[in-house]
Amino acid sequence: MEFRWLSPEEYRGYPLRFRYVTDRVYDVNCREYGFLLEETPLPAAVEKSFTDELFASWLEEPVALGAFQGDTPAGIVEGSREAWHDVFRISNILVEGPFRRRGLGGVLLERMVAFARELPGCRGVILETQTCNYPAICFYRKHGFTLSRIDIREYSNEDIQNREARIDLFRPFPKSEDAT
Repeated sequence: MEFRWLSPEEYRGYPLRFRYVTDRVYDVNCREYGFLLEETPLPAAVEKSFTDELFASWLEEPVALGAFQGDTPAGIVEGSREAWHDVFRISNILVEGPFRRRGLGGVLLERMVAFARELPGCRGVILETQTCNYPAICFYRKHGFTLSRIDIREYSNEDIQNREARIDLFRPFPKSEDAT
C-alpha cells in the first residue's frame, strides 16, 4: 500500500461515495438542560449512502492523504485547520469496500491526526458524523474521540425523528510539557 498526499489541483472535486450498513443508532432524548444519547437496536439493518467531494470550497487550506494499491485508490482522508478555534477538522474519511476491515481506516485517521498534531497551536482534531452512523461512531471512539457537540437541527427540523442528528467528536492533544 502506498500513501501519498493528494494535490488539490488534481483532486479538487474528486467524488467520494460513502455507504454503510447499521443495525443500531443513537437516539437523542432531549432533557430540560441537555441531551441523552441512547444506543437503540433497529428491527432490521439499514443501508445508508451519501456523496461528497474532495477539496470543497468551504474548507480552509484542505489537505488529503490517499492510500493506493497500485493505481487503485483504497482510501482517502481529508481535513483542514480551522484557525478560528485552533482545531483540525477531518472532513472526510473513506475506505473503499474491498479494502475495509483491514485496519486501513485507522492508519489513515492516525496519519492525519499526526499531521494535525504538528500544526502550531492546534489543540485537537474534530469531526462530524450522525447519530445513525453507529459503525463510524464506534470507529472514532476506538481511536480516542469523544462526544463534543450535538446539533438536533443541523440538517432539518426533523433530525431527531429521522435519527440523523449531527454529533461532533473531538480528540484533544495533550498540552506540551514546556507550555507555560
